[in-house]
Amino acid sequence: MRALIFGAAGMLGTDLCAAAPRGTSLVALDAAAADITDRDRVVAALRDARPDWVINAAAYTAVDGAETERAVADAVNGVAPGYIAQEAARLGAAMAHFSTDYVFAGTATSPYEESDPVAPVNAYGASKRRGEEAVLASGVHALVLRTQWLFGRAGKSFPRTMWERATAGVATRVVNDQVGRPTYTRDLAAVTWQLVEQRASGIVHATNAGAAATWFDVAQAVFERAGAPSLLSPCPTADYPTPARRPSYSVLSTQRLEGLLSRPLPDWRDALGRFLDELSPARP
Repeated sequence: MRALIFGAAGMLGTDLCAAAPRGTSLVALDAAAADITDRDRVVAALRDARPDWVINAAAYTAVDGAETERAVADAVNGVAPGYIAQEAARLGAAMAHFSTDYVFAGTATSPYEESDPVAPVNAYGASKRRGEEAVLASGVHALVLRTQWLFGRAGKSFPRTMWERATAGVATRVVNDQVGRPTYTRDLAAVTWQLVEQRASGIVHATNAGAAATWFDVAQAVFERAGAPSLLSPCPTADYPTPARRPSYSVLSTQRLEGLLSRPLPDWRDALGRFLDELSPARP
């Protein structure tokens, strides 16, 4: 299989490259090598690589920044995926693209399914929804993976920040009224390749399994691991205002994913533990 990855140097892209199945002929392009907002460069990259699959892991991910940089967020998240999808379709390639729980309003009381109505509450979510629509309307064989609350070895993430604060002895307040499920990019990368090999298509929700969690629950697991639980306290979202509104409940149902794999992804607490193992000093 020949595969092309856009956004290969990012947190998810790094793990996608590392998890590529044996025998894959892989072209890994970062933002410097291929600006996906430049249609000509996208076309050239795809025509040079002639992939069986193109995986788009490139994204504008600054949720608060998108409120003031709407044009930039929309160019990267909304328009550029369409460039990739249209050229992939012309070449007969398939495409995997990543989206977000933020396409939903966050007013549900049970996990969102793939077919549930979308209603983004911030500019970032709206830009990602436009990207979904562009990919799905292109005619390409498309796999759109909605995920949420990513953390991984490469790059910044909420669990990493919490670990740094806990180990530095910094008292921390974290919101306890936004509900989702964390996702380890190493696990997401592995399942992406499995779905690619199956030629899965359509929208699939992909997150780690386990009970729904608040950001405070995630932070609590990290602070406890660091031996500093007393440094952490909960607070409501109202006490931590941000430029972008966040959905209060955005848990994604992974029933379709589990049917495709015949199993769920590992529990998020297990995934978080493995991630912290990588950050922790070697144990005697």
